[in-house]
Amino acid sequence: PELVWLNKYWIIPPVALATCIWLLLGWSGLLIGFFLAVVLQFHMTFSINSIAHMIGRRPFATGDTSRNNWLLGLLTFGEGWHNNHHRYERSTRLGFYWWQIDLGYYGLVLLSWLGLVWDLRLPSAAVLAEGRRADAADEAAGEPAPSSSPARP
Repeated sequence: PELVWLNKYWIIPPVALATCIWLLLGWSGLLIGFFLAVVLQFHMTFSINSIAHMIGRRPFATGDTSRNNWLLGLLTFGEGWHNNHHRYERSTRLGFYWWQIDLGYYGLVLLSWLGLVWDLRLPSAAVLAEGRRADAADEAAGEPAPSSSPARP
């Protein structure tokens, strides 16, 4: 029901947030705390759809140009593990391995402990093993960062 409401009255939450920020922090707070934050968030989203398809590692053969980019992974709370996402789209966790920091997943785990979200899906052991094999093959071939150069047409 809340998604139906948000779809119908989509303008109310951002206007309410902007109004609260303006009342609490004034014009400079509105400029920095709302407008600048929205612009930065849009740029991070656009970066996932562009940079994460050009620069980074490809541990999974996915039939597209998606790549894992550690910097975008940090800046976007896990969305930069884009090749992982394209390999197993149903996974709640985008950082498949412990060294792939995924703050979005950790937030969802916290919400699940509070009973606000449920049915968090993780990649299977077979998918994780597939990624480890690809990394091991790259190391054995002496390739320190495969596909770290921009994508070729």
